Amino acid sequence: MASPPVTTTDTPAIKNAPVVGLAEGNGSFSNVHLAALVLGVPWLVKRMLPIVNRGGFKTYLFLVLLLGVPVTFACRTLMSMYGPRKNTKVALPGKDIEQYITIKDVELRDKFHGKEKIPMQVFHDAYFDGKIEFNGEHVERRPANAPLTPSSVAGDVLDILEQRHDWAKMVFAPELFKFVLCSIIPDVVFHKRSQDEEQIYGNYDRGGDFYEWFLGPRMIYTSGIISTLGEEESLEQL
Repeated sequence: MASPPVTTTDTPAIKNAPVVGLAEGNGSFSNVHLAALVLGVPWLVKRMLPIVNRGGFKTYLFLVLLLGVPVTFACRTLMSMYGPRKNTKVALPGKDIEQYITIKDVELRDKFHGKEKIPMQVFHDAYFDGKIEFNGEHVERRPANAPLTPSSVAGDVLDILEQRHDWAKMVFAPELFKFVLCSIIPDVVFHKRSQDEEQIYGNYDRGGDFYEWFLGPRMIYTSGIISTLGEEESLEQL
């Protein structure tokens, strides 16, 4: 069954966000299915393998602990690749990847072209390595120690990223597994107070003082009351 269309406003005072930005990738996921796999796969292994099929409940619990993490990773990976979309209100444009980004690396260009979407993690790493550029982007890449100079950008990166689900796919790449296993899990398991001080103080204390300098004590970026729906008002008019 098709989802109802997206409801938009028709007043000049309230600007609609790009509808394509509401689209998403393979977002469907079920915790019930995951639990069934985590509990069911060890049961099948216990039934099928002679080396463990004579064991009892403790053997089953051991297999759950042993296979739980690999089964979870496999489930999340497959769902990120083949799971259906949750939001079908917006139809993706269906353009070729070349209409959004320019892949300068030959190896990447051979793998991702036409309707073949690039994993977001691969795009992220390749973009900062200078192997990919957004179409219409003319940025002078500079060394890290070079002074910042004005650069011209003809294309709108935001417009292209709002249509990211038309040219990129949010799948679990090997780099993400490495990050989860080597960074996130150790950080959670061996979390220390010194880590909180290092991560939070720098962001909230120093950053809070900086933003309060020009935002004021209420830390409000923009606020206002629309006086009329019939015309678009500037921030000064609100």
